[in-house]
Amino acid sequence: MNRLNQVIKMVQHGLYVYPIIPNGKQPIRNYSYLKATQDITEIKSWFRQEPNINIGINLSKSNLVVVDIDNHNNDLQAPLQSLSNLGYKLPSDYVERTQSGGLHFYYHCSDGIPATRKTKFIDGVDLLSDFVVASPSNNYRVLDGATLSDIPQVPNWIIKALDNRAMPSDRMQDNHYGYRKFYTGYLLDEIVKGVDSGNRNNWIASIFGKLLRAGTNPRNAYNLIHLINDNYVSPPLENKELDTVVKSILKRFINE
Repeated sequence: MNRLNQVIKMVQHGLYVYPIIPNGKQPIRNYSYLKATQDITEIKSWFRQEPNINIGINLSKSNLVVVDIDNHNNDLQAPLQSLSNLGYKLPSDYVERTQSGGLHFYYHCSDGIPATRKTKFIDGVDLLSDFVVASPSNNYRVLDGATLSDIPQVPNWIIKALDNRAMPSDRMQDNHYGYRKFYTGYLLDEIVKGVDSGNRNNWIASIFGKLLRAGTNPRNAYNLIHLINDNYVSPPLENKELDTVVKSILKRFINE
C-alpha cells in the first residue's frame, strides 16, 4: 500500500492529519496541527505537491494519546524500567518506532482529552495529547504488523498525569478572590494562554522580554522560556530556533 493510501486509511479510521516537511517535524507552511483534516481531496493535493511529506496527527481531535519514549541515550529500557518501577504499565499492541529510534505507544481515549503535553513526565518519557509525527512518515514504522484497530483504551494513570493543569474545583471563577491583579498576574495568564504556530517567534520574544523586565535573572528566564516553549507553544520551536530568538532579545535588553 502506498503512503497516500495509508493516510486515507488513517482518515477512514477517524484520524485527523496534517502535512509535515519531508524528514522533519515542522508543519508545511500555512499548516499546523490545529488545521488537521479528514478531507481526502485536500490530502491528495498535499501528495501531488510533495510526494515525500511526513504526516502528523492531531491527537486530541482523533481521540488518541501517545506515550513518547526517548532514545536520546541509546537506551530505551531505562525509561521503560523507570515507568515499571513506579507502577506505570504500558499495555499497548500498537507501537511505532520513531525516526530517532524511540517508541510511540498509542492509546484511544473514548471520552476525548484536551490538546496538551507533559514533557519529561519522568526522564525519557513524554505524554502527548496534542500532536505527533506518525507512520507512514519517513523513518517511522508500526511494529509487529499492528493495525489501528489494535490501539487499546488509555490507562487511567496517563489521563491523570496529563490533567496536570486541572483546577481544584470547577466552581472557581476568574478573580473570585477579589485581589488586585498586578503585572505578574497578567504575564502568567498570557503564558498559560499559549500560542499556536502562527506567531510563535514573536510571542516567545515578547514573553522572554517581559520576564527580563519583570526582574527575572536571565539564566532563570532562559530556563523558564524552555519550559514555556515545551508546554504552551504548539508546536514547540526547535531548540536552535528558540535560542536564536532568546539571544536576540537578551542582546537588545543588555544594550538598553
